[in-house]
Amino acid sequence: MKCTLLLLPITLLAFNRPAFAADTNFPCKVEVTGLRVVAPVEGGDKDARGAFFQSAGVTVVVMVTPLKEQIVSVEQNESKVDSFTDNKGTDLLAAKSENPFNKPGLGMVDNKVTNATFEVQAAMLPAKGSTILTIYGSLSAKVAGSTKQFTVDNVAIQTNTILTCGDLKLKISTAGVGKSMWGDKDQFTVTFTSATDVDSISEMDFFDAQGNKIDAHKSSWGGGMGEYSVEYTLKKSIDHAKVIVTCWQDMKTVEIPVSLKTGLGL
Repeated sequence: MKCTLLLLPITLLAFNRPAFAADTNFPCKVEVTGLRVVAPVEGGDKDARGAFFQSAGVTVVVMVTPLKEQIVSVEQNESKVDSFTDNKGTDLLAAKSENPFNKPGLGMVDNKVTNATFEVQAAMLPAKGSTILTIYGSLSAKVAGSTKQFTVDNVAIQTNTILTCGDLKLKISTAGVGKSMWGDKDQFTVTFTSATDVDSISEMDFFDAQGNKIDAHKSSWGGGMGEYSVEYTLKKSIDHAKVIVTCWQDMKTVEIPVSLKTGLGL
């Protein structure tokens, strides 16, 4: 079995340049932060796993760091990779793959507000002797410049309770103890629904009658077509709580051009 894996730090990846969404005035830095090349498994089929249990191909990790506003979320379905080539003229997107972890184009996306990281991947290798990879595409993202807190006292944590947070109206659709999606452990969850996008919620904090903050985390969210939801899992059951909702202000969608060249180091 012959496998190759290369992980290169950013100091070895030259030719990167910042990209700007000029039509929305969203300045940001776009840079390559990692590179992985995995050779095919000798004697294996095209989907055989090689080094680090990865399929054969090349993956470039790209980070987008905003210089002013914050990235609220990445619109993965609206983002795209237009081309991914090496300096020998190889179209790295040409080889198809049904492997969900190795499909050509945009791969895994990780959004941390302070930056967004995404992978550009291909199921084929650069040509022998190639030294540079070039990527063109765009990342669609929701961004915002500030947040505002809304405090709602003595909220009844029960079905059909309404919370008004500025322009955002939330309704509790379910609340109670149930089994975890990932196991048999009981947990107390509260699900809020809204006719508007719940991506505008930055944080939601819960406090009991004594003013103690309740340990809580966002456990699921999603929706579309006029029906959105966000679920929070709380460490303990409650029937009333003070809820502080922190909402993003002036949220908008921008398209961030991606135009990168990076050294292969081979």
